[in-house]
Amino acid sequence: MLRRIVATALLTCGIALGQSTPVPTPAPAPVKPLAFDVVSIRPTKPGTPWMFSGMTSPDGYSVAGQSLFSTLMIAYFPQGVAYWSSDRLSGAPSWLSDLYDINAKVSELDLAEWQKQGLSLDKKPMFRQMLQAMLADRCHLVAHMVPGPPISGWSLELTKRGPRLTESKPDETIPVGVKLADGGVLVPQGRNGEIQTFYSATMDVFAQYLSMRAVGHPVIDHTGLTAHFDFVLNWVQDPDSKFPEGVTSTDDLDPLSHWDINGLGLRVVPIKLPADTLVIDHIEKPSEN
Repeated sequence: MLRRIVATALLTCGIALGQSTPVPTPAPAPVKPLAFDVVSIRPTKPGTPWMFSGMTSPDGYSVAGQSLFSTLMIAYFPQGVAYWSSDRLSGAPSWLSDLYDINAKVSELDLAEWQKQGLSLDKKPMFRQMLQAMLADRCHLVAHMVPGPPISGWSLELTKRGPRLTESKPDETIPVGVKLADGGVLVPQGRNGEIQTFYSATMDVFAQYLSMRAVGHPVIDHTGLTAHFDFVLNWVQDPDSKFPEGVTSTDDLDPLSHWDINGLGLRVVPIKLPADTLVIDHIEKPSEN
């Protein structure tokens, strides 16, 4: 009996010694929400030119004379200006047209990631998240997205004869002009910009340019071309037009028809595109700095 008790005790001790005391798993550190480190929002002084959007810099974002409507568009609709209309908002107060000067800086901890962002808005998710956080903090914005009615747009495609574009050379010297989001340059010429010369431009950025010309009707690149190209987009003057070259009426239903897109071996085909609506549940004028 004594041997059995001793054996049982030794076995129990062996099991106890062989087991490790469970170490509690530490709780994951809270994820720091993306937000600007310092933000200044002040009403714009009278006489300041109105700006649709500002510029990001290596350490933040600044703009003078921007409406909160434009700020909302930038923050929630990365597709670009062709999607930026009052149709994209529901429950918007009239004072969203008030102008503000915004100066926002990124913290030292976020600078490296901030500077990795792309040039175009759709490649700046960090910027958009920080704008959303700014609106939530300073305007107490509460909002949500819902599917909206489809909008009319265009598909940029190749014609049967193929593109008439010159592929850019990596070492070519690009002239001074309007900088494009893909690193290319646009040089407008003529009295009203009726000649548009593109240097080292991608078809994706060209579609974005056409979207601005199409006034509220997005143009989506479906050419399949990924290279950078040099090309000239020429104005096609309507002999019956009452406007000079390069100028159209604000109620023109087909502004893209005035440009010789077909001469580039490209075409635009009408399509319907899905679009969301931002529903504003609550928003206030920006709090004081």
